This record gives sequence, structure tokens and C-alpha cells, in this order.
Amino acid sequence: MTQPKKRSLNGQLTVDGVALEWHVKSEPAWGTSDGDIGLRLSVMKYDETLTRHGERKAWRELILQFPFERKQRHPSRFPEKPKITPEMLIAGVRLAIEAGWSPNGRGRAFELILEEGDLPA
Repeated sequence: MTQPKKRSLNGQLTVDGVALEWHVKSEPAWGTSDGDIGLRLSVMKYDETLTRHGERKAWRELILQFPFERKQRHPSRFPEKPKITPEMLIAGVRLAIEAGWSPNGRGRAFELILEEGDLPA
């Protein structure tokens, strides 16, 4: 049986009184046309409200891209999958709110590329 390439990580967290849910959008990737891409997480307001069509209400998505890890502990053809802590995720969400993302908004996805200095150690 083959293993899935994408981790099935997801969860919920609360930042400044707003309930959010998150999941892995894409794993790190070497040298794409835009350069190396780090782990990308999708974050959206958690809401059980249903629309008149019976689907969950959609809110503006936040895509957090974490820094690509250049140092490999075990060299291979695949980049390593970084460990993301809840503190790192909360710090990223707060930076996105400062940069203009509103969890209660609607519209196109808001993408934020994080740097090493943006995250807690």
C-alpha cells in the first residue's frame, strides 16, 4: 500500500477570540518556477452556519507559507517536512491580521509568506 504524499494534518485553534480551522494545503517543494516553496497551510474561520443550499458558509481563506528549510537532516530527493507548533501557527495568523487579513471577511484567498524572523523559536 502506498503512503499519501500529503500529511493529513488539520485542527482548530482560537486566536483573539476567533475560532479557526486549518489544514495542510501543500508540502514543501524544491525549485518550482517561483523558487523553493515551504509548507503551506490553509486557515479559515470555523463556522457551522449553513447556507440556504445546505453547505457550510465560506469565509476568506488565509494561506500561510512557512520558510523552506534548506538544511536537511537526512539528504534525499524530497524536502523535509517541518514541524509546525501551535505557537508558530498563532504567530503567523496574528501577522496576517496585522497585514490586512480579516477572518470575518469574504473574497479571494490572502497569502502570507513567512520569514525565519517572523516565527517564535
